[in-house]
Amino acid sequence: MYQMTPWVTRLLVANIGIYLVLRGLPSELGNSIANALVFRPGSVLETPWTPITYMFLHGDLMHLVGNMLFLFFFGPPLESKWGEREFLKFYLICGLGGAVLSLFFQASALIGASAAVYGVMLAFAMNWPNAPIYIFGIFPVLAKYLVAFMGVLNLLGAAGSAQGGSNVAHFAHLGGLLAGYLYLKADWRTS
Repeated sequence: MYQMTPWVTRLLVANIGIYLVLRGLPSELGNSIANALVFRPGSVLETPWTPITYMFLHGDLMHLVGNMLFLFFFGPPLESKWGEREFLKFYLICGLGGAVLSLFFQASALIGASAAVYGVMLAFAMNWPNAPIYIFGIFPVLAKYLVAFMGVLNLLGAAGSAQGGSNVAHFAHLGGLLAGYLYLKADWRTS
């Protein structure tokens, strides 16, 4: 039976809560707070908290729902296997990996939990590569192929966005994947 875990629950509540609070505030105040939390690669020295806070902001409802659904499905098995502390550490490292890669390849502002969530998806696929993931609840795809496909899409998207620009933070996604992969291959886990 599927069971939620403590840190996945806290992350879901934090992301959804921040989204609702910012949307509920008068637009000028909400925008002002959000602007203070957005990661901007060119301003990281002036706003050193933003490599963490950007992970809790989302541009619209679909952005939030997509990230939280992936976290909801892929996060609990990892947290159950690794423990709360290790899961949270891994999540944050992957999110920071997205910020670091964006420092070098993306000039625009960065928001969303996608880098951290991509790392979680990668870790899930590395731990349970043959687990079937049902696309639209119907089509089974093995976890290893789904994550590989999403990685390739982001690699192609990053190449395209380097040419013309995109609203999708492909480099952040790739940074989350890369940080997660390096962390797991180096086996820095404490549990």
